[in-house]
Amino acid sequence: MITATHFSLHWIIDPLCGWSYGALPLLQATAEAWPTQNVLHSGGLFMDYSRRRIDAEWHQHVREHDARIAQLTGARLGDNYREHLCHDQSVVLDSLPASAAMLALQQHSFAEALAMLNAVQHAWYVDGKDISQAEVLDELAARLDIDAQTWLRARSDAAQQQARQMIEQTRQLMAQTGAQGFPSLLVQRDEQFIQVPINHFYGDPSALIKQLQPWFSV
Repeated sequence: MITATHFSLHWIIDPLCGWSYGALPLLQATAEAWPTQNVLHSGGLFMDYSRRRIDAEWHQHVREHDARIAQLTGARLGDNYREHLCHDQSVVLDSLPASAAMLALQQHSFAEALAMLNAVQHAWYVDGKDISQAEVLDELAARLDIDAQTWLRARSDAAQQQARQMIEQTRQLMAQTGAQGFPSLLVQRDEQFIQVPINHFYGDPSALIKQLQPWFSV
């Protein structure tokens, strides 16, 4: 008996990771090519003990990375982000609220989860809005026309607790596969995971699709 081989793409990102923002066109391309075979994971870059307040040291660090992200990926970084948000020392970097919402929505619809990821990263990196704030996430959900009951569940304490468990599982997956940093892309073939060096494809989604195509043509 021949067993069918199952392939899926696991995107390990973080809403507050600039490189994850730069990789959004790659993620969008794979979602369009294989709508049912993508899975979003959050790595919890800033969560619990790793949460931190924006300060001068962070601003210097992120400014250097942002310049390289923009150069290599073509990602747009808005004036409100660069000139205001990055200098606002009242902001505490916290990945959990946006991650929990994204992961909860994915259980309902991958398309809604991807739309929320796009929305929160645009809100942060272009509009300069603090996506850890409930009112910002609520505004984005309203713009995306997410069902009210679905959104209430996505923003609940239970969703955040579940997100913590899922993030821990993602970190275990990264340790098992040797994936390092965000974003990471893993192709899963049945029980086997293969890393894809997506840094080779920044700014060129079609090249990534061409690289992945043979896996999905088996």
